[in-house]
Amino acid sequence: MPSHLRPRLILAACLPLCLPGMARAAEPTVTTRPADLPAEGVIDEGWFIVQMQGQHCGHMHSVMRRAGDEIRTESSMAIEVSRADTKLKIGIQQEYRETLAGDAVSFRQVQTLGEMPSTVTGTIKGDRLTIVEEQAGAKHKKEYPWDAGVRFAWGQLLEHRHHGLEPGTTFTVKTYEPSVRPDGAIETVIKVIGKAEVDVLGTKRRLHHVTATMKLGGATGTAAAALPMELVSDNWLDDEAEPVVTTMDVGPIKMTLYKSTREKAMATGAPAEMFLQTFVKAKGTVAADAQRVKYRLRLPSDGRMNMPDLPNTDMQTFKRISDREATLEVKRTDWEALKASKEIGAAQPEYLRASAMVDINDRRIKRLARRAVDASDRPTDQADALRKFVTGYINEKGLGVGFATATEVARNRRGDCTEHGVLLAALARAAGIPARGVSGLIDIPASFGVKGLHFGYHMWTQVYINGKWVDLDAAMRQTDCAPTHIAISILPLNDEGLIDSVRALLPLMGRLEIEILESE
Repeated sequence: MPSHLRPRLILAACLPLCLPGMARAAEPTVTTRPADLPAEGVIDEGWFIVQMQGQHCGHMHSVMRRAGDEIRTESSMAIEVSRADTKLKIGIQQEYRETLAGDAVSFRQVQTLGEMPSTVTGTIKGDRLTIVEEQAGAKHKKEYPWDAGVRFAWGQLLEHRHHGLEPGTTFTVKTYEPSVRPDGAIETVIKVIGKAEVDVLGTKRRLHHVTATMKLGGATGTAAAALPMELVSDNWLDDEAEPVVTTMDVGPIKMTLYKSTREKAMATGAPAEMFLQTFVKAKGTVAADAQRVKYRLRLPSDGRMNMPDLPNTDMQTFKRISDREATLEVKRTDWEALKASKEIGAAQPEYLRASAMVDINDRRIKRLARRAVDASDRPTDQADALRKFVTGYINEKGLGVGFATATEVARNRRGDCTEHGVLLAALARAAGIPARGVSGLIDIPASFGVKGLHFGYHMWTQVYINGKWVDLDAAMRQTDCAPTHIAISILPLNDEGLIDSVRALLPLMGRLEIEILESE
């Protein structure tokens, strides 16, 4: 899974049910009356051990308190993961403000996935949400319609109080996660299964089993919005409805949170490996100088999610065989034919604008774009020059950065495929060439120590030339991309669109089978 999705998707799904517990209340009403209101000060506080792949790799701390006419919930999570031989620290802090009746007021999130923290603040007024993203002094402001039914931690607590823990109880709450979907609510269906015996760090306890199913529709206005996609977490609560254990599987990645003491949660653990285990072993071989490769892609018939539609691009053609199987033909771009054009093509304003991820208004990015290309060159020459410039400019190549913005990469010159991809997209846009990202798979170099043909999750860039989206891979030093690039999802790299990438990747994680049918 590309590094920009690994931490945020998993944490977004788990956090809503791991915030301060749901103290038991028999009053069957969602609206709090004066007699139900908590006193000033701390309402609840919890510490959690964070495990990934069975490793104690971090901790989470959450506090809910009343401050006057508001309920404020703060949480912080720190985890450490291993990507091959590199360790990566990830930090997320969140603060939510709500009215005593559970209506959302504002939120603030600080995420550290690279070296420069990124801050997102949201303010709700009436039916409008204003989001401001800030990094390195640069601010990006966006407005979206707001769904008044969205509930943060306190509002969710009131919903749980209302419905209780009787087996068979099912209800829906609307949650919100700006890093996954800033333009709308995410519906989560809560279902009480019943009591079960659970191993809690070596101790057997009978707890209430509650599932939370996130309904991941696509971004508003996209075809994916109407397609079903679910992400399920399992939660075990005590008789006071306090969360004790929460687990969620995203393909081969398993995350578990255990309620514990501060001392145990903060104890030094071991980083979780989140890179090598995501490799996909393929059947067959691909010639080193292949011009075209035809693949068979298959998912097991296990009753889970079906094969998503992969994008048709200038390089690849997707053909569905069944719900679980498809063929994919990938061929190299005809660069000689492309060079005949001296035009960019029809305007693509969506892929020319600045965003928090690719801030083309950043002075350094503007300077780098001017250094990289000659505006009088043909578009193909500019694209080649930009790719070569980014490949050389990022002089510390490694897996120690989670998912940095182009602004951060321009300053630190560090990163892996995601950093190469976003910087190349930013410089292309700054040079007047529409650009976007691609999330997908690529064959793993032998230097990673794998035997046989394996594919790993990867990111690269596309630029728009003469009416075609042309693939460029700065991390792999390829202007003419090899047909071992399998595009799974298009990344607009604007302030929306991550949810559609999540939707495409989730069914494949830990389940995809690849077979080489033809290679020439």
